[in-house]
Amino acid sequence: ESKPSKSSVMARVSGETVYGVAPVLTALQKKRREAFGLYVQKGMDLKKRKDASALRMALSEAEALGIPVEYTDKHDLNMMADNRPHQGLLLDCSPLEWEAMDSLPPPPAPSDDCPHPLWLALDEVMDPQNFGAILRSAYFLGATGVLACKRNSAPLSGVVSKASAGALEQIPVHSCNNLPRTLQDARDAGWQVLGAGAEEGSLDCSSYAMDRPTVLVLGNEGYGLRTNVRRACDAMIQVGSLRQVMGGPDEGLSAGVESLNVSVAAGILLHSLIASAAQRNT
Repeated sequence: ESKPSKSSVMARVSGETVYGVAPVLTALQKKRREAFGLYVQKGMDLKKRKDASALRMALSEAEALGIPVEYTDKHDLNMMADNRPHQGLLLDCSPLEWEAMDSLPPPPAPSDDCPHPLWLALDEVMDPQNFGAILRSAYFLGATGVLACKRNSAPLSGVVSKASAGALEQIPVHSCNNLPRTLQDARDAGWQVLGAGAEEGSLDCSSYAMDRPTVLVLGNEGYGLRTNVRRACDAMIQVGSLRQVMGGPDEGLSAGVESLNVSVAAGILLHSLIASAAQRNT
């Protein structure tokens, strides 16, 4: 028996596809998307699944919300998810929208009860896997908010949601029209703006303590921060290699591994800055 073509399978989808147990469950729970249908892989043995309880919760949420549930072949799910890992669960739903924000809120007054806020700004992070991984770190580590320019960023797609382990479904992602101008305005209003970059004069995050409301700016996977974005920064900050931290030789790093992936750098920098601000309040 011949299998249906991708075009015939995709004709069943009304909106955007979100796939994977965590993204689908979170999307159903948060209700930020309109859900049109839930597709479940036929013949799954839940007794062998470590995520069985989460999968059952997704089915229960769909039933409670009156969302049609259809059991379908793995082939069809593969087509709907563009052969990405769907874990047997896919939601047909409306896309998420960016939230417009051309100006950051005023920096809060100093308080002994609350650490300084840290916003994350992304300058042309185009890869959806990196974008999603950064959102996952931002949500887990407690960043105050995330800002980018939607014209020059990965779209808020199912790929990003899966890479974020569902964090995209949890937190709003803000978009401005002109990132350099927004950063400069934030700086003029009292925010400290730190750009991520390994260059001469960059601060080492391991020895830097965040002592004021801050915006951390991360750049494109290939070429880093644009020049006009860099000009809007008060200073640059980097993750030093252990070779540098321990005073060892810095030579010998092969091309391609002389710096960190942007999503890895984001996680380390966020943790370092947020932890340093929290310690100042203890």
